[in-house]
This record gives sequence, structure tokens and C-alpha cells, in this order.
Amino acid sequence: MQYLKNLKFSNLTTPILNTTKLVICATAAFVLAGCQSVQLPNLPNFRTAPGPGPIMAPAQLPSAYVGDKYYYSNGSREQVASINGEMVNLLNSSNRKLTNFRNFVLPQPYAEGSTSEYFKKTNAPTNVLWPLSVGQSARFSTDGRTISKNSGAITDYKQKWACEVAGTEHIRVLAGEFDTYRVECKRYSTTGKWWQTRTWYYAPAVGTTVLQRDYYKKGGAERIRELTAVRPSLQDEPDKVRQKLIHAWQLALESKQSGEMHSWADKKTKTSVQVEPLVTYRAQNGQFCRTYKQHLTRKGNTQTYMGVACRNGKLQWRTPAQG
Repeated sequence: MQYLKNLKFSNLTTPILNTTKLVICATAAFVLAGCQSVQLPNLPNFRTAPGPGPIMAPAQLPSAYVGDKYYYSNGSREQVASINGEMVNLLNSSNRKLTNFRNFVLPQPYAEGSTSEYFKKTNAPTNVLWPLSVGQSARFSTDGRTISKNSGAITDYKQKWACEVAGTEHIRVLAGEFDTYRVECKRYSTTGKWWQTRTWYYAPAVGTTVLQRDYYKKGGAERIRELTAVRPSLQDEPDKVRQKLIHAWQLALESKQSGEMHSWADKKTKTSVQVEPLVTYRAQNGQFCRTYKQHLTRKGNTQTYMGVACRNGKLQWRTPAQG
């Protein structure tokens, strides 16, 4: 699938958008509610609402689910391989191992790179800053170690972090629109020199960060990673149920108007899904893309998944490889 660039958004009316050009679109392949669309500037595509942020209840630590996949605008993908207490073990799109805390504020305790392995140990409790609420703050330090895969050479270093829940914001990213907590962390050297600012936007509705912004002293460029989609694992479902769930998702995106729900349920397993297309995009390559919300219920537990999918053929909707 070609990458999404210069996305054109349909039937968007919220004030967070900075519209620059109205375009009229039409298609007979599937339903597009409110077919006017607007052309936006180049990536990154995220937008924030002006004025004060939304009032939000304190957010609890997120939960992860084995097999779920997270897609990002920079082309990266991470899949939950296993969970060990507060640790979440993942495999990325290069099949390399990562370990995160459920608490995304804490530095990654392990990451496998192409030439080195990276280890970090932090002197903060695993629930530091949680439950999230505006004004929470904390300071902690990290001992890091890098080990070369080729030579075995070891490099040790220390970092100091100062973090706070700086506010709330309603933002739009490629995966959709979210009310978020904005969490900002500043990294310093052992001598107190500023080196990096990292900002997360955490959306309780989907239990994950939907936007990460990194600004470094060295180079001065900002790195941005938007959430593209969270896709549920269906590996434990019977084959017929799995196929029906996929078909329900495809059918909703193909034939339902924005805001119209499509539902399916299996009487035997009690598994059910509700899929609601939200907004229609049009990519520079002409493909239609739609944001959606999906409620998946299994064994009495309902999880919400959101994202964007693009159409490359009849009933062939796919999560884009990159934003």
C-alpha cells in the first residue's frame, strides 16, 4: 500500500481543523456521508483544539492484551508478545524485542536494536504519576547500559528526568479524535544540562498514547509518531468466528455511512463486534480511507479499538503501512 500523504478529510466540522481548500468528491463504490472534503498541509497531520482542554476524570494505568497490534505513522508496528506483571513484551515490525512498562512515562527497560541492546533501570515506582491528573509531577533517574552485538563493548550512562501531567487536550491524529492527557518529560545529563523533551498524549478511551513528540538538543528537529490504528488479536477465536469478525469490519467500512453502526454476534461463543465508521479521508494516491471505532466483546469483556483503514479494492480495507 502506498503511504498516505496530503490527506483530504471528509465531513469534518470540529474546530480543531485548519481547512485550506474545499473539494467536492464522489464515489459509487461505497457510502460517503457528507462528501465535501478539505485538503490539509503535509504530514504530520495531528491538530489540537484551541482554548482550554477538556475536563477529564483521573486516568488509571492502561492494560495490554496479548496479540494486539499498534500501528504508527512512521511505519513502525508493535505487537504484544507477552505480559509479565507491569512489563509488556513486544515484537516490532523488524521482529526485534522490546519491553515497556504499562506506565509509558518510565524509560524502556529493554530494546533490541540492529547492532546493540539497550537496558535501562529506573529508581521510580512503576505507578509514578498515576492515576493521571493535571498537576501530577515526579523526578527520577535512570541507569542505562548499551551492549554492542558485535564486539560486546559496554557503555554505561545516567539520565535524570523531570515529568509532569501538563494539561489535557482534544487532538486529532491519523487514528481519529481523542480527549487526551498531555504528559511532558524533560531529560537532563548528570550535570543538569537539558538534552531532550518528550511529550505524550494519552487517550483513556483506547488505553494508549496516540501521539508522541520528541525534541532533542542535538539536531534540533522534532520527531513525531502518531497512532494509526490499534488492531485486536483474533488468534484465540475459532476460525469461523475470526472470519466473521473480519468480514463485519470490512463490511462496515465498505457500506455504512459515517456514524452508522454495524453489529455482528456469535451465539455460541458470545463474541460480538460493533463497528462504526467515523470520518472519510482521501489520500493523495486516490485511495479512500476511513477512521472507525470498534467495540469487541469476548468472554464478557469489551475493548475499544480505533484507527484508520484504506480501501484498495472491494471489501479490501487495510491499515496503512505509514502515515
